[in-house]
Formats: sequence, C-alpha cells, structure tokens
Amino acid sequence: MILHDRPELQEFHLGGVKHISPETALEEIENNRAVMVDVREENEVRLEHIPIPNVLYHPMSVIVNRVEHLPKDSLIILMCKDGINSTKVGNLLNRLGFAKVANLDGGLKVWKARNLPYASIFDDSEGCGCNCSSCHSANESGSCC
Repeated sequence: MILHDRPELQEFHLGGVKHISPETALEEIENNRAVMVDVREENEVRLEHIPIPNVLYHPMSVIVNRVEHLPKDSLIILMCKDGINSTKVGNLLNRLGFAKVANLDGGLKVWKARNLPYASIFDDSEGCGCNCSSCHSANESGSCC
C-alpha cells in the first residue's frame, strides 16, 4: 500500500496527515485491508455515496462522539467532497492516537472523475431531492434551487 506524506490531487494539506490515491484506496477496501469513513454530512451522503462494502458514515460534525466506533486495527481512509474536511479529520484522529489513517486524496470529486464506483440521485432523473417545485428539471450543475 502506498501512502503519501503530501497530497498529489488536492492543494489542502496538514502536516502529519497521510494521503492515498483513489485507486489504491479502492484496492485496499475491496481486499478488506481498510475501511472508508465518509465524513460528509447526511444531506450530502443522500445525494451521492460510494456503494461498496466497508464504507462507514460518521459526519465531521459528530465524529468526535463516535471515535469508539472506528476500527483501530485496520487502515481508516477518510473521505469528503474534496479532501479538505477529511484531511482535518485525519489530523484530529492522528492526535487522538489513531496510527493508521489516510485522507482520500482529492476526495469524492477525484474518485468520480476517475470513474470509480459511486451512486448519485442525479443519475436517475429524480432531481436533486430537495422537493422544490422545479426538482424534476435540474439545471446543468445538477441542482435546481
């Protein structure tokens, strides 16, 4: 497994936080050598998520209250939209004594760009899910509001 001391696919970095490429992350997760922890908030996860086993959801806003639910014996790959919040959570977990932590370099944004598995409500013509009057006619950015 290859971890990097500095990100290669995003600009934001905090010293001491390791980074892992999306392809290496997928391989580690599929081979049960790692778990991914999605630190995005619930409303973001409802819109898009990674539909593979070993993906846990612990939003950044409550992760401090859930650290006892995180595995200490396997690599924890942290994921957010663009790698910024997950890097911050990586820094926190390092300070709390978690030794096997890595940020998903570039976050979900790069994961999707590399055509790795993900599911989105935008793919099935359901609109953005906000239930507004124009929900079924989303604009090019995928949102209607």
